[in-house]
Amino acid sequence: MKIEYDAIVGSGANEWYGTIVVSNLRYEDGSAVTVNQFLEFNFRSPANLDATAIQPSFSTWVTGDITADTTQIGDGTFDVTATIQYTTSYTMQRADQITIGVDGDLLTDSQTWLDSFVFAADQAPAITGTVSATCAPAPDPALAGIAPALTLTRGSAVVTMPLDYGATASITVDQGTYAVMGDSVSTSDQTVIAPLVIDRDTIDVVAGATTTLGVTFAPVEYYCALDISVGSLSGLSTETLNVTLTDSATGETLAVFTTTTNHVTSLRKLPPSGTARVSIENIALDNVNYSFNVPLVTLTNALQTVVIDNSMVQTENVDTTGYTRVAINVTVDRPVDRQLPLRLIGGSMNYLQNVTATSQQTAFSALVQPGDYAVVTDDFLSAGVVYAVETPSSLSVPGSGSAALGVTIEASANLSVRGFPAYLCFGGCADLTPSNQADFAAARATSVFDYAGTDGAGDSSVYLTDDPQTRATLTLARNVELQLGNTQPVLPVMVSYTCNLSLGDTPTILANADAHAHSFSNYILALNIATEAIDSDHPVPAGFIVNPDFLGACQQANFGATYPMPVREPLQQALDHWSIKAAIPDDIAENIAGYVLAVNWLTRTVAPSVTFGWQINLWGVGYSEWIYDDGIDPAQMAQQTADYVTSLGVYDAPYEPDFLAIDRYEADDFTQRAYVNGYCYGPREWDRYFDFCKAVSRALKLPVMPWQMPASRIPNTTDPVATDFDSQHWGTGGSCLLGDPAIGSNYENVHPTILALQFPEAFQQYMGATAEDMFIRSEPFDISNPLYGDFPLRGIFSVLLGGGATTGIVSAIGNPEPWARQKLNAYMNQPITFDQ
Repeated sequence: MKIEYDAIVGSGANEWYGTIVVSNLRYEDGSAVTVNQFLEFNFRSPANLDATAIQPSFSTWVTGDITADTTQIGDGTFDVTATIQYTTSYTMQRADQITIGVDGDLLTDSQTWLDSFVFAADQAPAITGTVSATCAPAPDPALAGIAPALTLTRGSAVVTMPLDYGATASITVDQGTYAVMGDSVSTSDQTVIAPLVIDRDTIDVVAGATTTLGVTFAPVEYYCALDISVGSLSGLSTETLNVTLTDSATGETLAVFTTTTNHVTSLRKLPPSGTARVSIENIALDNVNYSFNVPLVTLTNALQTVVIDNSMVQTENVDTTGYTRVAINVTVDRPVDRQLPLRLIGGSMNYLQNVTATSQQTAFSALVQPGDYAVVTDDFLSAGVVYAVETPSSLSVPGSGSAALGVTIEASANLSVRGFPAYLCFGGCADLTPSNQADFAAARATSVFDYAGTDGAGDSSVYLTDDPQTRATLTLARNVELQLGNTQPVLPVMVSYTCNLSLGDTPTILANADAHAHSFSNYILALNIATEAIDSDHPVPAGFIVNPDFLGACQQANFGATYPMPVREPLQQALDHWSIKAAIPDDIAENIAGYVLAVNWLTRTVAPSVTFGWQINLWGVGYSEWIYDDGIDPAQMAQQTADYVTSLGVYDAPYEPDFLAIDRYEADDFTQRAYVNGYCYGPREWDRYFDFCKAVSRALKLPVMPWQMPASRIPNTTDPVATDFDSQHWGTGGSCLLGDPAIGSNYENVHPTILALQFPEAFQQYMGATAEDMFIRSEPFDISNPLYGDFPLRGIFSVLLGGGATTGIVSAIGNPEPWARQKLNAYMNQPITFDQ
């Protein structure tokens, strides 16, 4: 029997927050509802929420655990299924209430939300309907063993519906409106393909009813498939081959690709008849010209393998009369057992020489043709250490005499950071709600971060007696480890302020000795709690990021190392508060540099086992809009910031921190918190941000961590983008960082509502007028693949995603969909190690 209810919007609601108050649950005949084990209900919400938003208030306390699963179903609407466990059998009373807090507008179209509830006692609510699809017979014998399927999409919820040829299939799904799509049926080699023809592209599924679909097939398409297999070509094992496949009759280009020796490139959906020519661009290397003559290929409706071997390669040695010996002078700060390739790229000839990474004087083995050359080499990794290789960008080789190329190899960042694994890893912000554990486990995250203390900013007006936030974060990390079967470490990372300069008014805050004493003391508390968690499996119990915005605010204000502030007295008060007898070093002075040293000394003294780092900002140089200006090299801004960090002795021995966190700005780019403040990055700006990270790492020789990186994605043309999409937390950071083939290299794949987003006039000189301008400015771009592939070479050892109001890993903050979690989970199948 149906359960009826009363529902109102609670008093005090506004466009940003409100409550739904549900009461008087009863059966439709007026009889009372008795719940033995659990009450489950489904409803619609204008914003994402989790179990903590649901607060039962019954005449008798009978409630146990509460869970809530949320799915974004389109246009700012979320579908929520919640379950309240009961500790004993209970008959609902008229005055019993369930209050649901919603971070969204309940006043507009309030009946949409109030009328959406479906309740059930001790069973799932009746919210499902049936989809029935009748499929035509197989359109070609080659496809008979390949089952077609439909994809039903409702917002971020995706359901796959298998079909049977010449039969009717059925599936049960939740009620609602679904987009219906189906991929073509294809043989594995794509030589026979039949596109699906579906009689409707959307369906409305009604609870308890059946919705029907008809599926037929468009005319079958027939193609040729080629596997181009390049063998071991003599003299070319180090080279990239540029290959073009053309129709030999018309000259039409059928495919263009690059490949290497001992590699197979698969080409699909080629014409099923005719002949094709495989053309390989000539190669000039070490005074030998290589040309290629591949026989014509007859195209048929089948998969064929084309083998390219030495018999198809012609070589011609060039006359080296008048060529020059080019010396190579290698300087290394410490020898490395590594071969380093050096290339000279010229107009008509290229040269390659491998040298060992030791200080030496050697030379190119081949004489070099006189002319101008670009010099190409790469940094490399060895045993977790990044080595920076410096050469001139160009070299002129004279027609007489000699030439020399100088090469400097210098050890840079050591990526082996205590507490973190020996591979590029990802973590995220927690809000300590019940769903966090499952979300971090789903992403296979290696760290979780949260803010220490009660106010998350140092609690500068009180001496805390306990820090439940730090304890809960430590527990969360351990529980995620357990859920993952103890197969990987999960490090709790606390963000701790001993001086919070995020609020502005830097001089006043720096001068507040009383606030420093409280915050120093509260930092000691968090360090002590972390130390209590040490065991044999966790010798590094936690990580700490200290004082976000401190270095940036002081740099922006041009406050040097000797800028005065109270340090020793508040530090001593904090030590006395916890009865710590350690003597403050004499070189801790009453200025900013002394304060930095005090934080480092305190950390190493109270909790030598923890791993920790400071944080810097893009805007420390005075403004952040430089990221949009092609005339400004990110390395220039990085050097300014690195010089400031060095001037304060932030990473000086003997108490030097372990890593450096680098913050862009904590916000999803297509939210007002971001673009109204001048932060909306396209692929170009994210490239420049990571260039900045690399340059900082090089300048300071430190492992760096992009922190509070938004993991939100760019919505494509099929995504449910609301007219007012701010609450949906769309963005660009996740798409660029993790790769997004749905956008790829074409900004027209971006949802038009997003492209039309107008930027504030104050920032249009930097950002452009619209989001479309932003993408156009980034062309050519291709975000099909992740940006993180070269992060270790950039000195990046870890990335921490999300923030208190920014999409990261957990569904409770920002965009709740599983997209980022799925991307990270897949990455962990083969993470990038620090010896690659």
